[in-house]
Amino acid sequence: MAAISRIIGGLALACMHVVAYGQQQEDVMPVAVENNLEYQTAGTETVSEDDEQWQQLNAWRRHQLQLNTADEASLQALGILTPLQISNFLQYRSLLGDLLSIYELQAIPGFEPEIIRRILPYVEVGNDLSPHYEMKDYLRKGDHVLLMRYGRTLEKARGYLHTDSTAAAYMGGPDKLLLRYRYNFPRYLSWGLVMEKDAGEAFFKGAQQRGFDFYSVHFFLRNYRGIKALALGDYTVNLGQGLLNWQSHAFGKGAAVMQIKREGEVVRPYTSPGEFYFFRGAAITLQRHRWEVTAFASHRKLDASSSPDSSQEEMTVASLVSNGYHRTTTEIEKRGRVQLISAGGNIRYNSSRWRVGGNLLLHRFNPAWEKERKPYNQFDFSGKQLSAASIDYAGSWKNVHVFGELATAGSGQPAFVQGLLTSVAPSVDISLVYRYYDKAYQSLFANGFGDGYRTVNEQGLYTATTVKVNSRFKLDAYADIFRFPWLKYRASGPSGGKEFFLQGTYTPGRQITMLLRYNYRQAEENIPEPANPIPVLTDITSRNIRFQSAIQQGRRLSIRTRIEYSSYQAATVAEGQQGWMIYQDCSYRLLRVPVTVSGRLARFKTSSYDIRIYATENSVLYENAVSQLYGHGWQYYLNVKWKVNARCSCWGRFHQTIYQGVQQVGSGNDRIAGNKKTMLQFQLQYLINGK
Repeated sequence: MAAISRIIGGLALACMHVVAYGQQQEDVMPVAVENNLEYQTAGTETVSEDDEQWQQLNAWRRHQLQLNTADEASLQALGILTPLQISNFLQYRSLLGDLLSIYELQAIPGFEPEIIRRILPYVEVGNDLSPHYEMKDYLRKGDHVLLMRYGRTLEKARGYLHTDSTAAAYMGGPDKLLLRYRYNFPRYLSWGLVMEKDAGEAFFKGAQQRGFDFYSVHFFLRNYRGIKALALGDYTVNLGQGLLNWQSHAFGKGAAVMQIKREGEVVRPYTSPGEFYFFRGAAITLQRHRWEVTAFASHRKLDASSSPDSSQEEMTVASLVSNGYHRTTTEIEKRGRVQLISAGGNIRYNSSRWRVGGNLLLHRFNPAWEKERKPYNQFDFSGKQLSAASIDYAGSWKNVHVFGELATAGSGQPAFVQGLLTSVAPSVDISLVYRYYDKAYQSLFANGFGDGYRTVNEQGLYTATTVKVNSRFKLDAYADIFRFPWLKYRASGPSGGKEFFLQGTYTPGRQITMLLRYNYRQAEENIPEPANPIPVLTDITSRNIRFQSAIQQGRRLSIRTRIEYSSYQAATVAEGQQGWMIYQDCSYRLLRVPVTVSGRLARFKTSSYDIRIYATENSVLYENAVSQLYGHGWQYYLNVKWKVNARCSCWGRFHQTIYQGVQQVGSGNDRIAGNKKTMLQFQLQYLINGK
C-alpha cells in the first residue's frame, strides 16, 4: 500500500507540475505580490517600481533551486513560503535526510497542494551535493538579459502645451523609456545597468545632456569562498524587521495573512528603475561557521525641497522628494540638493534553530534637514546626523516560530515589534504581531509592519489565522487594532482604529479558483464642517466586498472575473459614499503561432475619489501596474506577447480609460482636456541562457 500511495502521489505531483507550468507564465505577477501591491498603492498613492522579486523568480525558472542543498536564505528569497513552512522543511530534511523525489513535499506539514503548485516551477530535487563552482562557472553559467521598454500617453497633457509667449511646463516629450541589461546567475553573480527616462523629462537636451534621467549600475557577488555577498554600485540593505532599514519588497497587511515577517538577505543587488530606495557605494557580508558580519557605506545625492527660511549662505532641507521626476524647472531645482552619506553594519549569529543579530546605521545630511514645523510633525528629525541601532532575533521551537526587533534612534526613542507564527493543528495556522513605534522614533528607510506607511507614532496588535477546512476550501482572516498616540497628517489629535479581513477560497479543481473577500476598516480622520473653521476628528468607516474567479482551460485559455463593492461613511455625514467595479480578464495562447493575447474590460462607478478602487493589471513583463478607478466610466486594455524564438520576446499594449460626464481628466500639469486617457507600450526582451 505504501508503494502504491507513493506512485499515486508521484503521478499527482507530475500532473500538478504540468498545470503549474501552464498557469504560471513568466509575465504573470505572483498572486501574493499582486495583492500586496494593491494594498501598498492604496496606502501610499504611488505604485512601487521594485521588480527585483519578480526578476528573481523568473531567474529561478531557468536555474531551479536545489531543495536538498538550499539554505534558509534561498528559500526565503522565493517570497512564497512562510517562516513556518521553511522551518518545517528544514526540520524534515534534517531528520529524514535528502528528499528522494519532489513528491515528498506532501509529507511536510504546511505544504498543501496549492503551495506545492506555486513553488514547483522554481525548485527541483537533484544532486545531493552542493555544486563547487569556480569563477569561470560564475561568468558563463548565468543569463544575459536585455530589456527595452517604451510607453507614452497619447493625449497631450497640460504640461506639454505651450503658447507664443509661454513655454511648456515639461522640458521633454511624453515618451517613457527603460533600458536594462543584466547578467544573472542566481545565488552566485549579478551585474547590470539600468537607464530610465520618465514622461516629461528631457532627453539629450536641456537639463538632461547625458540622455537618460536615471542611471544605475550594480555588481553583486555571492557565495565565493569566505564572501557571502559583495556589492559594488547600487544595492539595498535590509535589516531585522525593517525598523532601521528595509529597502526591498516587503509584505504588509493583505490577502497573504501569514506573510508578516520581513525575510531575506541583508544585502541585495538593486536592479529596479525606482530612484530613491537604495544605497550607492559598497557592501560586504563575510561568513565563518555560524557567524555573519556585514558592513556597508554609501554616498548619494537625493532630491529635496528647501526650507522656507533658507538663504543662499545657509540652505536647509525641508523634505526629501522620492518620486524621481525632473520634468519642470521646479523639479529640476530640487534635484540632488542634499548629500546623504550612510554607513552601518550587521553582525549575526546563526544556530540550527535560532538567530540573533545586532544592527547599526548612521546617516549624515549636507545641508541640514530642518522641516517647517507643524503640530503633527514637531517630533520629526532635524539636523545633520541621524543614528540608529537595533537587535533582531528569530527562532523556532517545535511548531512555534518567533521573531522581533528592538530599535532606538536619534535621542533614544524606541521602536519594537514582536511576532509569532504557530500551527495549532495540522490545518490551522495562527500569527500574531505587536508593534510599538514611538511618536519621535525616526529612521530614514524604515519599513516596519504596521497600518501607517511610516514606522512612527503607532501602537497595534495584529492577529491572523489560516484554516484549511478541507482540500478544496480555505479561510484566511485577520484583525488589527491600532492607535496613533500623537497627531498625524489629516488627524488633528490622537486617533486609532480597527480593521477586519475575512476571505474564503474555494478550489473545486486544479483549474478553477474562486474567492470571496470582506474587508472592514474604521479609523479617525479630519473632516471639515461648514459651521466649524477647525476640522473635526471623525470616525471613517469603509467596507469592501470582492468576488473573484479564475478558470484555467488547459494551457492556452485563462479567464478571470472580479466584482468589487466599496462603501465609505463619515460619522458626521448623514449620507455615505459607494462604489463598485467589475472586470473581465481573458488570456489566450494561439495554437499555430507563439503569440499570447490578453485583455480586460472593466466598468466602474464611485461617488468620489474617497471611494476609489484599486486593481492590478496584467501588463508587460516586470511592470507593476495598478489601476486607480474613481468616477464613472469604462476601462479596457489589450496585450499581445510574441515569443519570436527561444531568446527574443516582444510585447505590445494598448490601454484606455473613458470617464463619463467629465470635461477633463487629471489635475495640474497632468490634466488632459476631454474624457479619455490612452496609453501605448512596447517592450522587447532578449535572453541568452548560460551554458
